[in-house]
Amino acid sequence: MRRLIQFLTKFRDFLIFLALQFLVLSIFFNTRNYHKAAMVNTSSAMVGWFMEKKHNITKHFDLEDQNAVLLAEVAELLNNQPESFYQLQGETYRVDDKIVKRQYTYLPALVVQSTDNKRDNYLTLNKGSAQGIEEGMGVINDYGAAGVVMSVSEHYSLVKTVLSDNIRLGVKSSKNNEYWFLIWDGEDKTIASIENVKRDIDVEVGDSIVTRGGMGQFPEGVLVGTVDEIISEDGNPLLNLNIKLAVNFSNIYHVYIIKNAFREEQLELENQILDLAGENE
Repeated sequence: MRRLIQFLTKFRDFLIFLALQFLVLSIFFNTRNYHKAAMVNTSSAMVGWFMEKKHNITKHFDLEDQNAVLLAEVAELLNNQPESFYQLQGETYRVDDKIVKRQYTYLPALVVQSTDNKRDNYLTLNKGSAQGIEEGMGVINDYGAAGVVMSVSEHYSLVKTVLSDNIRLGVKSSKNNEYWFLIWDGEDKTIASIENVKRDIDVEVGDSIVTRGGMGQFPEGVLVGTVDEIISEDGNPLLNLNIKLAVNFSNIYHVYIIKNAFREEQLELENQILDLAGENE
């Protein structure tokens, strides 16, 4: 209290001056409409300027939350598209007046580490077994097929991308049901290839190459890339195709992991056939 009194005593003249200045300015602006309006406009402009600068600085802080919400919304759209359902009678969902059961579920994830300059390239995702991720699940982004989950820990998963030696992704032309395997030669990270295409197959530069959907990793029809070049050699009855990949692996961050509810059933049946074939040899 004594220090406060000492402070007021020491600066009383200055404080009285400030109080009088405030009083005079208040009387001046309140009794003259023009000056009052000018003062209000100036104050509003200054407040607006500071608010704009604050918004420009803080608007980036919540981008991560906004991206998470957007990813969840896109995953929900993917989950509800017709290709995610299997038509049946019995345990059902009704979509577009058809009796169906959900087959594919999409889980959004973020890429926390990636490579694109190795012979075999990988993505590390921030989702693992705790979120239901398993080996063999397909992974896509907004542009197309990215790869297949190869290894899983509790909170992370490792994805072998299309840019790998033996990925052998089952693909087909969107114009017909002729199917092939996509391979990558390790050279250009934007180009993969398809070998041994019959010459009588209708294929042109610009044709879309999509997933076949036969291995249970991807639904049928997910974009993989487009035909960039048709390679024909004299005397060779088969063609090779260079495919411009849809996914930019140098800039991949948001992805979706695909869970196929029927995959285990499919693999179990196929393994039974393979076992029988082995016994008959």
